[in-house]
Amino acid sequence: MEAELHLALIRTFHAQKNKTRPGMTEIGLTPGQPKVLRYLSRHNCCMQKEIAEALDIEPATVSQILNNMTQAGLVRKSEPAERRRAESVSITEKGRDCLEKWVQLCDRIDEISLAGFTPEERRQFFDYFGRMYRNLTGKSLE
Repeated sequence: MEAELHLALIRTFHAQKNKTRPGMTEIGLTPGQPKVLRYLSRHNCCMQKEIAEALDIEPATVSQILNNMTQAGLVRKSEPAERRRAESVSITEKGRDCLEKWVQLCDRIDEISLAGFTPEERRQFFDYFGRMYRNLTGKSLE
C-alpha cells in the first residue's frame, strides 16, 4: 500500500483540482493566485522573495503571477522608501473579495471531500498531512 501513496495523492489532488477550477474561473482567478492571495492576506506588504519561499514557488513564477494579479487589480506593488530597489506587494480590496469567495468555495469542497469522516479522523488526517509536509520540506504547514 505504501508504494501506491504517491498515486493516491496525485489522483486525489487532480480530483480536488477538477472540483475547484470551474469555481476559480468563475471568481476570476487563475492557478497560483489563490495561494498568493491567502498568503498576502496574512502577511501584507511583503517582498516577492518572501512569497516564493513561503509558498514553495520559483521566484520567476511568483513574478509572473504577481504581474497578472496587478493587472487584474488583485494586488498592488509599491516601492518602500527605505528599500529603493525592492518592491513590496500588498492585497487590494478586490483581492480580498476574491479571496473570500475562494475560501467559501474551498470550504464547500472540503465538506464534500471529508464527508463521512469523524471529527477525530479529520484531525488525524490533517496531522498526517502536516507531518508528511514537514518530512518533505522541513517546514510546517501554515
